[in-house]
Amino acid sequence: MSNSVKRWNPVSKGLHWLFVFLLISVWGAVELHEFYERGDPMRGWFMQLHFSLGIGVLLLLTLRLYWRTRHKRPQLKGNQWQKALSGLTHWGLYLLIIAMPVSGIAMRQLFGRSSEFFGLFAVPELLTKNPDLGKQIAFLHKEVLWPSLLILVGLHIVAALWHHFVIRDNTLSRMLPQR
Repeated sequence: MSNSVKRWNPVSKGLHWLFVFLLISVWGAVELHEFYERGDPMRGWFMQLHFSLGIGVLLLLTLRLYWRTRHKRPQLKGNQWQKALSGLTHWGLYLLIIAMPVSGIAMRQLFGRSSEFFGLFAVPELLTKNPDLGKQIAFLHKEVLWPSLLILVGLHIVAALWHHFVIRDNTLSRMLPQR
């Protein structure tokens, strides 16, 4: 199955929107855990959900990148600087979507905690306990990578809306599910 020149194929679209759903879910789980006091089982449940979804994002990104190498993409719209910015934004998103779960797993291991994927399997322990380094990775995860991801996601959304409402081309509609 390959992309036509005009639209994304259904698998590429599905993976894109699944990422949207998963990233919102990862964010929601970590925000919801804040409503519970330390020691409350629901707080731990939401954090486990956050970690499992994060691992799921990492696994799904592997599939998405593989799919992208095997299937043609529609032609990019816009002039050279817009195409360059689009490419940088997309690769920046991929990099950050890899860095977030990897840093989350590293942070947990450095604090001496294990990570499981929905109770199905444990992530192999590659790092020994080092809380000082864990704090640095936590800072990177929460204060550098997360805001950077939000900025790039925002830029991605603004660009899609710009193409749709201002330029009035079919950039956004190519990624929407067909009716």
